Amino acid sequence: MNEHPGRHKQISILAIFTATIIAGILIATTLVYTAEHDQTPQEPPLADNIAKIEIANFRRQHPRLPAPTADDISQIQKHYPNVARATLNVDKHSPRDLYRTIVKTTFHPTPASLNEVYRLMTNLKFSGRGDRQAKPLAQAYDWLYDSWSAEQKQNLQQKLAEGCRYLIDVIDKQQLSPYNVFLYNSPFQALMATAIALYQDHPYGGKCMHYTRNLWINRVLPVWRQIMGKNGGWHEGLEYVGIGIGQAVYQVPAMWRKATGEDLFKTEAGIKGFLDFLIYRTRPDGTHMRWGDGAYFDRIVSDRLALAIEYNHKAAYSFKGCPRPFASSTYPWGPLTTDRLCDSNALHRLPLEKHFDGIGMVVARSNWDNDATYVTFKAGDNYWSHSHLDQGSFTLYKGGPLIIDSGLYGPRYGSDHHMNYSYQSIAHNVITVTDEQDNVPAPGKDKKPPRPIANDGGQRRIGSGWGVEPAPMDLNEWLNKKDLYHSGKIEKYYADENFVIAIADLTPAYTNQKSGSGAFSARSRRVEDYWRTFIYDKKLDIVIIHDDITSTDKNFVKRSIFHTINQPQQENNKIVSRVLSNSPLFIQPSGELEATVLFPKKAHINIIGGKGAEFLVDGKNYDENGTLWDVVQKRTRNPPEPGSWRVEITPPSAQNKDRFLIVYNPKLSNDRENLSIKRLETQSQIGCRIEGSTLAHEFLFAENEHDLTIKLSNGLKQKTINLSVP
Repeated sequence: MNEHPGRHKQISILAIFTATIIAGILIATTLVYTAEHDQTPQEPPLADNIAKIEIANFRRQHPRLPAPTADDISQIQKHYPNVARATLNVDKHSPRDLYRTIVKTTFHPTPASLNEVYRLMTNLKFSGRGDRQAKPLAQAYDWLYDSWSAEQKQNLQQKLAEGCRYLIDVIDKQQLSPYNVFLYNSPFQALMATAIALYQDHPYGGKCMHYTRNLWINRVLPVWRQIMGKNGGWHEGLEYVGIGIGQAVYQVPAMWRKATGEDLFKTEAGIKGFLDFLIYRTRPDGTHMRWGDGAYFDRIVSDRLALAIEYNHKAAYSFKGCPRPFASSTYPWGPLTTDRLCDSNALHRLPLEKHFDGIGMVVARSNWDNDATYVTFKAGDNYWSHSHLDQGSFTLYKGGPLIIDSGLYGPRYGSDHHMNYSYQSIAHNVITVTDEQDNVPAPGKDKKPPRPIANDGGQRRIGSGWGVEPAPMDLNEWLNKKDLYHSGKIEKYYADENFVIAIADLTPAYTNQKSGSGAFSARSRRVEDYWRTFIYDKKLDIVIIHDDITSTDKNFVKRSIFHTINQPQQENNKIVSRVLSNSPLFIQPSGELEATVLFPKKAHINIIGGKGAEFLVDGKNYDENGTLWDVVQKRTRNPPEPGSWRVEITPPSAQNKDRFLIVYNPKLSNDRENLSIKRLETQSQIGCRIEGSTLAHEFLFAENEHDLTIKLSNGLKQKTINLSVP
């Protein structure tokens, strides 16, 4: 499997009349991964081996791809004559300017401009992954179809057939997976455009379309349904959303609908929910949550506007600021932007929480203002690409990042810091269970010897980068290896006006059938049973984390950990931390956190960090010999938040079964209200009572079940909520 995990650089792709169209160019170093197990990845079928299938209702006439209508051209010429003239300055060597040349010719076809487009298209040399040549080629052939002579059409068809063969060869030989950014950046879009343009016009068009349809319907779309679930979402680190799936999620279904009449926008709830994911991933400071592989936290999703127009989603359309009207909303063409959807209040009408069921992520906030409390919780399956070993992790933001997803994505993919720290569980807010004998090295790559990896006590090592398994080629392969990829599940989700609650089984993140067999990926068998309950109390504005975990050996050290940017201070069973807001958009009071450890009673609290110990794992500080901070300091725009401090909470004595209960109270520095937090304990339950100035909530967790009882008191009014996991 060829994984290209280096640093990526995003460039603007100038759409006709808007600055909002962005695509990504991935600059990468190819790393070839070998499999730990003697298993050959499922080979995708070659185009020649796919049975021919006639596509009913296929649009025979051109244009078949989304293209400017006569009304689009009229509106744009009416409102933006100067912008239209700006497309005349063309650099013939830039794919962006190929696009601008085609657009100019579509709007004002002349013999000279048509000859220029034809010359550019026939002189194209396919290189790289082929998308930078094939996409404009398909567009030029399709949009200007009626302007080409019979000989020109024949030559362009031959070029398209060459392009389709090239793209299929790239996708097959590099085994580009629908779980990985590289398929969507963007050979898949180019293949779809090429197949649609060529089908029924050239003998190879049938093979090209049959391969493309099989890839789309049988491999890509089932994976979208799996990952996006009913509510949207995507599993890769968020910069990869912008340069990957974010430029396919509208473009591909739109091309398919125009050509076949099949409207997946109406039937696929996850595609609509993807818009919500773009909103809820955004923190109160306007940057993206820190999650998974990612070095940049403001990547634009080029399909957002077109998708928002498709669904009349006013909040998704306007939450980044309304674009200029009467411009194409995406590449190669989307519906024109419109003031009709511009509504700055739409965001405030959305729910304050969202459960993205496909990836197992919960996002909640106290309000839609800049001073909001913002929390995330993740417990789901592993989808291989650019995600971390962080099932059960949570983050907390108020007035700044209080509990963080620590570490840096870098300084390069596969660096010691990346693989030993930021990728592993130790960099996240989870429980680690340390077996000192869990020291199997990672498989060697490119005939290199095995690579030692720090024993962080964390979760099974699965996904891209470990040299264990290539990316699954489709949903069937993922399901066949479910024991490998199943890493957690929110078994109970509950939300009302008071609470957002997720009860998750995290056992498979640590233990599968091969754990204890000596395999690097499966690790030693350390955890027999582990459940975490995440509660965000919206009324009292607090987060409660309850853990019920049983280890295989009582001497395996359990640590409940969370990470901060600045040094925390311990006051008995409380940990206090403060942080300043880094928001580039506004100034607000700093944030403060008070974490109260209720269980285990008499827990040991260890604060680790500071210069020389920021990324300490297994006795070594993985700071790239001090150079990591040079990288951090250079990223001044929406900077990363690697943190420097970790709090470890351990039981006072060794035993197999332990329970942790910690209350996290975030507030702004000018907030003077203090909550009363008290420990509760009966023969069959542990819990806490939290009192504010006007109301009190009690949380009781059953001893041997995963049940939760909440008692609410507000003056004379009382209410009880009982939640149980079947």
